[in-house]
Amino acid sequence: MAVQRTGGTGSVGGANVIRPMYGVFIRDQVAQYRNMLNVTLSDLKTGIKEGQPGKKAIPRDGILQGSELTKAKKAAVAVDKAIKQLKPVFGDTLPAANLNAGRNALGRPGGGQFVALYGVVLADDLTKYRRGISSDIEKIQAAIDGGQLAGAAKTEAQKAIKNLNSALKALGTATW
Repeated sequence: MAVQRTGGTGSVGGANVIRPMYGVFIRDQVAQYRNMLNVTLSDLKTGIKEGQPGKKAIPRDGILQGSELTKAKKAAVAVDKAIKQLKPVFGDTLPAANLNAGRNALGRPGGGQFVALYGVVLADDLTKYRRGISSDIEKIQAAIDGGQLAGAAKTEAQKAIKNLNSALKALGTATW
């Protein structure tokens, strides 16, 4: 298979193009989503633990209360389900979750401190996940359709698409 340049100067790839090391790309993307989702889940659990269920929700006060706490619990279940859908591809295992890598990918401040605006941050996280996963599904499918992936690689890529679609579906239930 001939390897073609995929983009302009300084570009990693163009639209709907899988890098020549497709297995590494797909595996890295799955691991990155797991890392980011684990950060979101960790943040939600911290917020839920410190939440105040009996109080009326006060927007932007940095404390999950009342209906905010209920939404956060539902979101935590959906995010946990999405994490479980991201199974290993191009190998039997995924690396352990790396919360620091996940925070960096999400652009979160260091030290694991969560931003006070839970709803805004969660909504932003969910949007990033949905867009990123959808984009990666399109790229992998384009690589399959373009004949860049065949045999065992095609089978693994199709498995990745199935897992990413399952994660996307799980995230579809989370709202803020």
